[in-house]
Formats: sequence, structure tokens, C-alpha cells
Amino acid sequence: MFKFIHTSDWHLGQNFYGYDRSEEQQDFLRQLAGIVAESKPDALLVSGDIYHTAAPSSATVTLYVNAMLAIHEACPDMKIIITAGNHDSASRLESDSRLWKLAGVTVLGGIARTADGQADLDRHLIEVNGKGIVAAVPFAYPSSFPRVSAEPAPVDQRQQRYFQALLDRAQEVSEGGIPVALMAHLAVRDSDFTGHDGNILMECVPISTLGQGYDYAALGHIHHPQNLDQRVRYCGTPIAVSFDEQCEHSVSIVEIDGHGVTPRITTRAIKNIKPLHTIPAMEPVDLETALTLLQQFDPDQRAYIRLNVQVERYLPSGSQERAAMAAAGKACIFCDIKKTATSATTHRASQMTIEEFNSKQPIEVANQFFKDKHGSPMNEQQQEMFNYIYQMVKEENRQ
Repeated sequence: MFKFIHTSDWHLGQNFYGYDRSEEQQDFLRQLAGIVAESKPDALLVSGDIYHTAAPSSATVTLYVNAMLAIHEACPDMKIIITAGNHDSASRLESDSRLWKLAGVTVLGGIARTADGQADLDRHLIEVNGKGIVAAVPFAYPSSFPRVSAEPAPVDQRQQRYFQALLDRAQEVSEGGIPVALMAHLAVRDSDFTGHDGNILMECVPISTLGQGYDYAALGHIHHPQNLDQRVRYCGTPIAVSFDEQCEHSVSIVEIDGHGVTPRITTRAIKNIKPLHTIPAMEPVDLETALTLLQQFDPDQRAYIRLNVQVERYLPSGSQERAAMAAAGKACIFCDIKKTATSATTHRASQMTIEEFNSKQPIEVANQFFKDKHGSPMNEQQQEMFNYIYQMVKEENRQ
């Protein structure tokens, strides 16, 4: 049996509304070491976004190093495999990878290439004590995947061809048909994107991009934990990165009896010593009611607080200051006010006649929708991404 822990999206070093979260993150890593010590897995798979920024502080790097050493000591025979996410610097994460191997840690920051520019597949295959093979793929943009053969491939096919070639190679080098676990950091179409902004919708790939031949796909990037099918899972964030991530946070424990056998997946909850609360949690209320609820919040409970307020157009002047005063003296920290427009305001903002709709270009309609939702039009990069997707859809419809 091949047994491993799947986790991702730690976002170490996140600055949350100006507040340092290292205490919470250190506590999560302590819990993870305890889970490792108890479950004694064959491997720990960390599927990207170790850090929140590409240039983490020295204190954040120290937090990471100390935690990895503690996790290794909790189960010295366990292999640890780490891949970079889109928030990580591939070169920075991989800079001391040779040293990490002494502690049983394999770090892959970027996709390896041979001298002639083709994919170096074997660098991404890690054998785990004869029990399984991990095909580890760090984050890369679809157009950045290398060729898998001398024959050039269209840009929009490079990513899928790479995954399939890697899985095919895994089958070649496996002994006795042992299980194959695929690691990837990307957004799969039709996933639950709760907690993410709209930009992630531009990055989505179909699940078929992952190829065929894996027994479990340990995905990172989407923060909401979910199974896409019996073999494909996002483990989600171990502690919430934004107020909108209101779900159970955990790490996943996976057991696979053999190649082609459906994996068994269980979770171990992670407790956040300083959780993120929206007040009230469901429907927005007027400012005065929200301030009253904040005043009534348990004075001894440590938490980050966001107020959920319904407004006609704008918040009254001084609203943030009043909320900060309502939280003064409590263990919680007031961070922000979520503003929800009244239904009447929303209706006026999004209203458009058929004639107006027909007279506008697709990018203009998209910009209006985005502005109604977020209060400002798309930036230049977002508009370029929209136009790219729109042109791809047009080409598909012509075929």
C-alpha cells in the first residue's frame, strides 16, 4: 500500500491587512508534524504555493526551514516532495534543493529541460521506497511547457502532451505496477472557486489536460477542498487565506493499494488559532446592526473580523474608524468592511437594453459586468486575457 499526505497552498509570509500571520502558520505546521508522526506515511506531497510572495522575508524562510526539519524528524523514513506554485519563485525555492535531499526532501521549482530544450521527464519522477511513484509537476503557464519529442507541438497542446508523456514514462519505470500519484498546481475547469477572484476563471484547463495513467492527482491552487472525481482532489488551504474561504480546512491522507485501485481519502482538520470571521456570516445588515454585533463579539476570542454591511451607494464617513473603536480592547482584530449594494442599486447598475447590448463589443460588455461587480473596469492584463479566451472560443465555434 502507498500512503501519503496531500497538502498545498500554505501561503507562508502572508501579510493580512497589515498583520503578520506567522504565529498561526507556525501552529499549523506544528499540527502537520503531529499528523505525520501519528500516521507515518510514505510521503508528504506539497503541491505549490509554499510562500505567499516570490520574495519571502528571512523570518518566513526560517519558519519554513524549521518546520520542514521538524516534519522530517517526525517520520525520518518519509519522503517529502515539494513543487512550486504560482506564488513561489521557482529559482528561490529550488536554490538549496541539493541540500534538502539530505533530509529526504525533493524540491522542484521549475520544469526540467535537457540540453536541447526537450522535457527532462525523469527529473520529475520520484520513487517512494518501492511503494509508489510521484510524478511532480510545478506550476507553469501552458505555453511554457517544453517539447516532449523532437516534433514541435502547438502551444495549446504542450501542457497536455507533457502530462501524458510524464505519466507514460512513470509506467515505464515503475516496478510491478505500483501506484502513481500526480502532483500539479493549476485550475481545473468546473471546480468550486469559492474564495478566489474572477481572474482564476481565465486560467482554467479541462480535467483531460492531466492525462491518463495516474491513480491520484494531488492538486494545488484552488483553495476550496473538493474531489473532482474519485482520483482527483484539491486538498484546499490548511488555514484560510481570505475571508471568503469559509469551509473546513484540513490536510488529506491518501491510501492506494495498487495501480488501478481507487484511492481511499480521509482528512485531518487543521485548527486555526486566529480564524477569519465575517459578521454576520450570511446576509448583510445595515452598518449600525453590524457595529452592534461586533461590540457583542466574545472579547476573549482571537480572530480577524470583517463586517458584512449593506449600503445604498457608499459607506458613511468614519465607518472604518467606528468599527475599529467597537473592536478596541477585544482579542479580535477588525480588518475590513464588506460592502454589498442594495438590490435596487445592483439592478440599476447592471441594466442594459437589447439595442445597447447589440451595439457593444464583447470586451465592452465584459468590462461593464466586471465594473458592476467589482466597482472598477478590468485592468489591461485582464482585458488581454479576456480577448485571448474570446478569440479561442471563436476559433472553436468555426471548427
